[in-house]
Amino acid sequence: MTAIRGIDISRYQGNPDFKRVKAAGIRFVMLKATEGVNYIDPCFKANAAATISAGLPIGVYHFLRARSVADQVRDCLAAIKPYKITWPVAVDVEDAPGTTELSKLGRDKLTDMVLDFCGRIKAAGYQPIIYSNYNWLYVAKYIDVARIKAAGIPIWMAWYSKATPDNTDRSTLCDMWQYASDGKADGITSSGLDMNVSYRDFAPAAFKCDTTSDMQMKHGAFYQMKVTVSDGSAPQVYTGTPDVISILPRNVVGNDYYIYLCAVGPAGSGTGIYVNGQKQFAINVK
Repeated sequence: MTAIRGIDISRYQGNPDFKRVKAAGIRFVMLKATEGVNYIDPCFKANAAATISAGLPIGVYHFLRARSVADQVRDCLAAIKPYKITWPVAVDVEDAPGTTELSKLGRDKLTDMVLDFCGRIKAAGYQPIIYSNYNWLYVAKYIDVARIKAAGIPIWMAWYSKATPDNTDRSTLCDMWQYASDGKADGITSSGLDMNVSYRDFAPAAFKCDTTSDMQMKHGAFYQMKVTVSDGSAPQVYTGTPDVISILPRNVVGNDYYIYLCAVGPAGSGTGIYVNGQKQFAINVK
């Protein structure tokens, strides 16, 4: 199986030279963006801009704490909004060093938090993913993997051993595998680097939407939009705010996907319409 090589970094790696990182064969970067409430990784903004400038796809991760999910998602979305995020937005689920704040919540409550977080991220137009380690997912089972998979949420799993992507396939357990924490890459001078492979290409397919201007719709009215994709793969169409616009796939003709939008929200409500994680236009209900 072909796997895409990537890395994830935080303030501990400082400010790498991402042009050299890309030249070394890295194909995606996951950046730590936020943690808990009112915390942004001090290197996130500079690294996000530098990674994008180097032409590397980026995703981000938020370190979950046992606090309000709504507040944590709010902070995460505000931090990443200025940047073109083309890989997943991950919720990092593990105990902070020296604590048991998440593991002591119990599997049902912790899984509820994860699903809530991912649902809000998806509603904002991003691809959610959960990050945790093999023990939490499959041994101690602090997280209900069956519920995560049933919700269609990909899994990013940490599991360090002598196994590497060259001799081991973990694709039956996860969509992304963090296989080492002591890696190296040209352009990064700090010791210790998380190395990953992805069994899925999360980069959005090239597409063209026939609608790019904001509009108003009467409650109960329908509007048809067309999305043309370059490779035939179905586009992912989302609303930024639930229960304002219903999305109803209508027809497919070749690479053209026709989609009905129905205004179901009350007058005065509004939402953005996103395709493959990119905002196309906004609809206000009148």
